[in-house]
Amino acid sequence: MKKLYTIFAVATLMFTGCNKQLDELPDNQVRIDSPEKVKKLLVNAYPQVSASILNEFSSDNIGDGGSIITYSNYLSEELANWKTVNEYSNYEGLKYVWQYHYDAINHANTALEAIEKLGNTTELQPAKGEALVARAYGHFELVNLFGKPFNPNTSSSDMGIPYMLAPETELNKKYNRVSVAQVYQQIDKDLTAGLPLIRDSYYDMPKYHFNRKAAYAFAARFYLYYQQWQKALDAANEVLTTNDATTKNLLRNWEDFRDVTKAGSAKQGSRALYYTRDDITANLLVLPVYSQITNYYSEDYSRRYTHNSRISNEETLYAKNLWDPQGKAGANNFGGGYFWFMPIKNSSNENDTIFFDKWPIFSGDYSRSIMIPFTTDETLLVRAEAKIHLGQYDSAVNDLNLWTSKFIFVKTINGYTNRNVVTKQQIIDFYSDGNLAYSTSTNDGATQRKRLNPSFTIASDGVQEPLLQYVLQCRRILTLGEGLRWQDVRRYNIEVVRYETDNSNRNLFTVKEILPQDDLRRTLQLPAMVIKAGMTPNPR
Repeated sequence: MKKLYTIFAVATLMFTGCNKQLDELPDNQVRIDSPEKVKKLLVNAYPQVSASILNEFSSDNIGDGGSIITYSNYLSEELANWKTVNEYSNYEGLKYVWQYHYDAINHANTALEAIEKLGNTTELQPAKGEALVARAYGHFELVNLFGKPFNPNTSSSDMGIPYMLAPETELNKKYNRVSVAQVYQQIDKDLTAGLPLIRDSYYDMPKYHFNRKAAYAFAARFYLYYQQWQKALDAANEVLTTNDATTKNLLRNWEDFRDVTKAGSAKQGSRALYYTRDDITANLLVLPVYSQITNYYSEDYSRRYTHNSRISNEETLYAKNLWDPQGKAGANNFGGGYFWFMPIKNSSNENDTIFFDKWPIFSGDYSRSIMIPFTTDETLLVRAEAKIHLGQYDSAVNDLNLWTSKFIFVKTINGYTNRNVVTKQQIIDFYSDGNLAYSTSTNDGATQRKRLNPSFTIASDGVQEPLLQYVLQCRRILTLGEGLRWQDVRRYNIEVVRYETDNSNRNLFTVKEILPQDDLRRTLQLPAMVIKAGMTPNPR
């Protein structure tokens, strides 16, 4: 081979005959000599794997079913117990997530270099915008795995990741980590330059690229994590508009998932095909990936690490909450609660298995799936959170009600009627000491109300914190299984308690381990191959 792999190895070549391809094209940048070739190259500027499993199994969405349940894999066990993650030859592991993201970044950089060589013409500006946004996205995903959350007080010294600004050309080049602050500054710079250049008309299949709405949805999430609330709000408005009726029509039609003629049969995977369709307005970006994510959530086995009945009954879908303040849905087991789409299935307490109807299974190829990293629903909740930080409380509650009015249906059960819209005062009252205690690290102390310890200040007005609790709860339920909860846990420095089911009494749970605030394990360690190549590891 004329070019050896460095720590940013082009992982996709391992599956497409790397020796032949590299021998024939030792400098493939020379061949990118037309606008059409640039356009084709950018198809590969998106990560072909997902970090969802790394994020989800680290979060408080996962419980331990106890040693009586033997089925698990090494990766889920290590993540769920915040252990050192070893190298595995599966797409969800650290090595492939690192490699595939940098491979996507390298393609974006190659496109940007080719655009400059071709004269940076008007015709090439949409491609330039896509490449800049794609480069920003790859780094954003990596820094939120392998770097600490953005903190204005410490990020200038917190270790981030290498930010790649040019194609990889040097043999075995050593790359240095820059600070988290520097990574965020460069992402901001790439977005500022790239967003105005995006043109939907440039694409034959816009949903498979950073089309305008997808790019602004990414920007909204980025600026939320960057604690630039107004920029997050402005970017979200580019996706949703400021008109309530228009925004509501942009959200997912969750009621469709109760219509089997539209969603297909109820078995795992069929509804997922409907969920991930590119003609669904709510789906902003569609990413085909190498992934075995359905195996992690499959109900085919009794699985040890799952979103089990304890979490569901006490913290998420069946718990007492604002739209079901008496907890009637759980008590009556009403067909999966008051949700049009129930993304979780609790079987018996003996098994505690789950499945999520969000990722399709491809017949004959269980290594492929589809991810939807950005949706209008999640962007609406980003906007609501940004408004809360800006003190725009009434408008934030309105956004939250737009979402719940589509996600939750109203039904009378045994004389009790739930609700799918709430008032600001109802939110304040629900998250009050007299109604719902803070979650504690005791055997029976779990609640959805978490102690928030972010790097920014929460107003002591008695309003901002309850609204933040509520928006975080809505985000948690909306994104179950997708991994975003882990980033919220990190941003708000929430303590995570790992509960284990008692082997002799499956209705009892004990505290197995606690991940405290500021614990160094809240940031994943770099892949072993990267450390061996000389990169400074994260402190432990």
